[in-house]
Amino acid sequence: MSVPNLFSFKDEKPVPDPVHEYSDSLRDGKVPLVIDNGTYQCRAGWASKEKPLLTFKNITAKQRGKKESDLQIGNDISNIEVVRWILRTQFDRNVVTLYDVQEQIFDYIFTHLGINTEGKVDHPIVLTEPVCNPNYCRQQMSELMFECYHVPQVAYGIDSLFSLYKNKPHTGSANSMNSLIVDCGYQATHILPVLNGRLDSVNGRRMNLGGVHVDSFLMRLLQLKYPGHLAAVTLSRAEELVRDHAYLATDYADNLHQWLDGDYFENNAHKIQLPYTNVSGGSQLTPDQQRERREQQIQRLKEVNSKRRLEKLEAEEERLRQLMSVQELLVDGDEDTFTKALYNVGFKTAEELQDTVNKLTVSIQRAKAKILGVELPPEEPQEVKEPVFDLLDIPDEMLGPEQQAAKKRQRILKSAREGRLKAQALQRAKRQKELEEERRLEVKRQADFHGWLSEVRKKRQKILEARTSRRQRKTDMAKRGTYASQQRMKIISQLAQNVKSSKKEDTFGQNDADWDVYKSINTEMNTSDSEAEEEKLEELETMLREHDPDFQRELDFGGLPGGEFDIADYYRLYLAVERVRAPEVLFQPSMIGVEQAGIAETADFVLKKYDAASQNSLVQNVFITGGNAWLPGFRERLERDLRQIRPFQSTFNVSVAANPSLDSWLGARKWALSPLLSSCSITRGEYEEMGEGYLREHFASNKFIPTPVLVQKT
Repeated sequence: MSVPNLFSFKDEKPVPDPVHEYSDSLRDGKVPLVIDNGTYQCRAGWASKEKPLLTFKNITAKQRGKKESDLQIGNDISNIEVVRWILRTQFDRNVVTLYDVQEQIFDYIFTHLGINTEGKVDHPIVLTEPVCNPNYCRQQMSELMFECYHVPQVAYGIDSLFSLYKNKPHTGSANSMNSLIVDCGYQATHILPVLNGRLDSVNGRRMNLGGVHVDSFLMRLLQLKYPGHLAAVTLSRAEELVRDHAYLATDYADNLHQWLDGDYFENNAHKIQLPYTNVSGGSQLTPDQQRERREQQIQRLKEVNSKRRLEKLEAEEERLRQLMSVQELLVDGDEDTFTKALYNVGFKTAEELQDTVNKLTVSIQRAKAKILGVELPPEEPQEVKEPVFDLLDIPDEMLGPEQQAAKKRQRILKSAREGRLKAQALQRAKRQKELEEERRLEVKRQADFHGWLSEVRKKRQKILEARTSRRQRKTDMAKRGTYASQQRMKIISQLAQNVKSSKKEDTFGQNDADWDVYKSINTEMNTSDSEAEEEKLEELETMLREHDPDFQRELDFGGLPGGEFDIADYYRLYLAVERVRAPEVLFQPSMIGVEQAGIAETADFVLKKYDAASQNSLVQNVFITGGNAWLPGFRERLERDLRQIRPFQSTFNVSVAANPSLDSWLGARKWALSPLLSSCSITRGEYEEMGEGYLREHFASNKFIPTPVLVQKT
């Protein structure tokens, strides 16, 4: 049955770029080379071609210690997620700062374009650069071009202005052109006013927010929503989801309310199917074979549990023998040796030692009874040395110092022996009660199987609920704002107040009621899972595995009744409100904690730098370009926000580049084929003469502001 709005990841692998032919016409004609050096993708090609020959991600990957030949660039990287930790880019936000990486990118471009002239690239180059590119960065780039590649001339221009030139033919002509450019890049977004055909960079603004922030925000949203598929939601897949499924809401608040409607959710949520292997569908076992396999699994489980019990029993018996040997030292009267041995086994007092001996004795007897399936022995096993308590009835006044010390030891031993006998008696009674309960359940299983099965399930569920309740209480006690922790602090404060206000001696802990108070404030009291409870839970689950065929399927499929589990739906991402929430950060950066204004607010700030006439002229040509301009609803959203910003009944016009990603290269190509190339390019002679960061200005370039010369005082 087909599922509506079901999609799957394309996980497209890049195809390595071929080395193109370097024809004689290209070499002899000195055809200009156009490079759009973008932060996300680099596009390079000949001005004589209608499209760039190379389009690749502007990144490199090279493992440490490897040879230079092992360097991977752009489309050579088949799986970015595998090598993401060693990826490098030449950009810091949108400004080139790492020129060793930039040189590797240029080597890649010139090599794959087939340029084979020795020692130089004998072609004019048109290269894009960021808005307000620092002179130092331009000087480094020019040095790379002229000193390393020996190009004859180079021209710099801003990518968004080249895109405007491509889409608005009159730009740069005698007729002046005003425009407000919204340039949505990968690392940054710019609001650029263009007055009289030239960029007014003084009043332009940059937002440190772009496509990478949209992608990473969507990735984080989905990883929080589906923690079980954390590794499957990668940044590359988030880029694909943004590109193919995200959109900008015209009215974000209204759209959020629409997503609360069940029908709207069902009709508009995109279901993304993750790859998975349906192991249950490939089973070819017959019912008899499945039954036999289940019996084998149950038998193996019993063997594992029996082995574990035996190992635990042996360890406890060895521990008991060790402690009993220490206890014999007390009977023999060698107090110094006893104290030293007591310290070596981890105890401070004889009472602690005896308490541990009692617990181990009970645990061993219980384990033996479990293994043998019988009642506990009715009488205590014969001890190696029968204790004699002949001094207890003699008053202390009639005894010497050594006899008084011996009497003290006898009192400890008698109290310990009586406690042990009492604990054993209680354990026998408890075991007898358990055996009676097991017999009752066995009779009920034979007479009313379904009722027995239901009762066993209830017992198991009761243990699980008690365990969950204890763990939740422990968690609540540790949290400051919960009711449990508040009550605990209230009791502690009352006790402290009573002690402070009372003039009598503090007697807390001397009666049974104090124990109830202590249990209520102790964060560790009754919050751990006992071994007896674990054993009981293990017994119940073993019985259910043996007699209930559906129980194992419920465990495998998360406790769902009847084992009903759609594995395909488990490996499915529901892309609902995330479709609109992720790109909304462009207009509300505070959603990801960025303390900056959004696109609409920044545009309003830029417009208010001008008088009313200039504002009206700028908004008649609001031009959207850059990779994020592909988002559906971008123009409608900006029109709505401008309608709220602009005066009542004022007019404006918003347009989007025909190809927001490619138009920068196409505009630069168009400009390179015009007469402006020769008059607006920097030659090697000018580079050597004019010095640092020199720039020939044109309509698509930055404004050249010479670096101030520092005058030293004499």
